[in-house]
Amino acid sequence: MSEQIIDFKVISSHNVYLTEKVEKLLQNKISWDYIDALMNVAENVTTVETLQNTLALVDDATTKNVSLLENFNEKYLNTLIKLLSKEDETIQLLAGRIIASKLSNVYHVTNIDYTPVFKWVSELLNSKNMDVVDLASQYIQGYLSAIPLRTEFYNNCDGVSNIIKVLSNNTTNSQLQYQLIFSIWLLTFEESICAVINKTHNVIPVLIDIAKSAIKEKVVRVVLQAFRNMLEKAPSANMIPMLGNKMVPFCETLLGRKWSDSEITDDLTYLKEELGKNIQKLSTFDEYSTEVFSGKLEWSPPHKSEQFWKNNAERLNENNYELLRILTRLFSTSTDPVVLAVACNDLGQYVKYHPEGKKFIQDIGAKQHIMELMTHEDPDVRYQALCATQKYMLHAW
Repeated sequence: MSEQIIDFKVISSHNVYLTEKVEKLLQNKISWDYIDALMNVAENVTTVETLQNTLALVDDATTKNVSLLENFNEKYLNTLIKLLSKEDETIQLLAGRIIASKLSNVYHVTNIDYTPVFKWVSELLNSKNMDVVDLASQYIQGYLSAIPLRTEFYNNCDGVSNIIKVLSNNTTNSQLQYQLIFSIWLLTFEESICAVINKTHNVIPVLIDIAKSAIKEKVVRVVLQAFRNMLEKAPSANMIPMLGNKMVPFCETLLGRKWSDSEITDDLTYLKEELGKNIQKLSTFDEYSTEVFSGKLEWSPPHKSEQFWKNNAERLNENNYELLRILTRLFSTSTDPVVLAVACNDLGQYVKYHPEGKKFIQDIGAKQHIMELMTHEDPDVRYQALCATQKYMLHAW
């Protein structure tokens, strides 16, 4: 039987379809002419089914032969980016997958604005369909493989916020955890990101909680590698939050386990030793502020210390009242009675030792929240809300 010749130039929207015959014919004969023809169809076709099949062929071909991705120029990448705005989800996901394949296998990044890609994939993380969330997490890994795009991703979309949201709400899917934390790890290779990622997104307590309960070693490993990058590249930004989130005892606990991966032991030892050198430098207020940032308030010593509040109440005004805003936000975001009770206590102590702050507390809605908690079902929350209200009422509003 004579060898059949495939003329890729005749491929059009009328004959792009997947059949066993076509796939067998194309096997081992895929060339750039074939991809070029398909991408020209994708750029001009309007029929949903044809576009789906065209992109499926491109995806299949470039998966089998990743070297074909090297020839993807700005024109074709921009075509794929435009397809992300199509109503059909399959078209979006195929286009997003091909872009991820391009960026993960070919590190050269052309002069293209990838912001629409990052915003699109970040929004996918909000999907109620966990299969879509899983795909989004894989795509983000691909996008962040391109080193020049990491800062652009961090700065131009809600990707990290949505990653943290998914990680906080999904505690049983180890593979999804790994994929999302892997993306955080990739971001932590950038010093500028390491300097702000915890302050902006509070990643340290979230990742610690995941590592504590992780079933798979690879999840623990990637968490520790992210922490190591953060500590090495931006120690001044991350040392105190790590100490405040009790990372030293966390490391000691994990070192007591048996690990098949020696990297885990190495990273735990490094973190424990580096943090141990600085633990004496952690002030009481540093410890307090770190706890507030974590959102996991407990009855640690500063909350009950009159001397602490006498010395530090006014410091809650720093950074545009940042700590006060966080305490107030906890009334809306937390249902933990301990968190609510401690927050009431802290705001009551604040106005006791800094009565000039009462108006601001009222303006941001904290007073109203506290008065509502006077009827809370938990007796300690009711008591702390009552005490805080009494402190407010010592002077007229």
